[in-house]
Amino acid sequence: MKKPFLILALLMVAVLIAGCTSATSSPSDANESPSSTATPAPVTDLPPPEEDDNLLPLGEIVMFRDATEENELSLKVASFTDRGSYEPAGESLKFTAPQGWRYLFVHVVVTHRGHRGDGYWTDVYAPPVQQFSLMANGKTYRPESIQAKHLVNIGELYHGDEWVDRNEKCEGYIVYEVPESVVTSGGAEITADIVGLKHYTYGRRSYGQDCYNFKSCDKNPVWKL
Repeated sequence: MKKPFLILALLMVAVLIAGCTSATSSPSDANESPSSTATPAPVTDLPPPEEDDNLLPLGEIVMFRDATEENELSLKVASFTDRGSYEPAGESLKFTAPQGWRYLFVHVVVTHRGHRGDGYWTDVYAPPVQQFSLMANGKTYRPESIQAKHLVNIGELYHGDEWVDRNEKCEGYIVYEVPESVVTSGGAEITADIVGLKHYTYGRRSYGQDCYNFKSCDKNPVWKL
């Protein structure tokens, strides 16, 4: 009578062992079904965007000559500052920027470096103020039209459109009215539109004659503020 019970007990043990074996996952099963809590791959920081090599830093000098190549000159954007208002010297007026806007004062310097030829024309034409534009946040801003020569507590204004003789300068501030974001965020640029500039005034120069000769570059210089 004990044999049937012994056989039955052995059969039950065999069934239990078979069930445990089938429930164990094989290595191949584990590889095919990765855990959802696996550690993600590390994220690599992206390199900073490359800056435009054509942009000039403040104070960088651009050298070129007049159309006859007899006179050499330099041009640079030296510095800038901003204020909420300005006062033309000699006038009882004060200009205040609208709410959310500022006045940006950009210092431009044109210098006659010397006469290099055998001719009689020893002066160089300074680009008019209208040739300098400011770009920021995808928008272009033009200089304010100010007739005065000086601004109180700021300095001389740049007007250009004049002849500069040897060892002389034409310099001063150009005024732009811009949103405050242009001042706080940075990234503004000043372009001197002088490639292909032609004379349209002064009787001693032919109407429509080129002002400058650019051999080393064919693009307008751009300074980053």
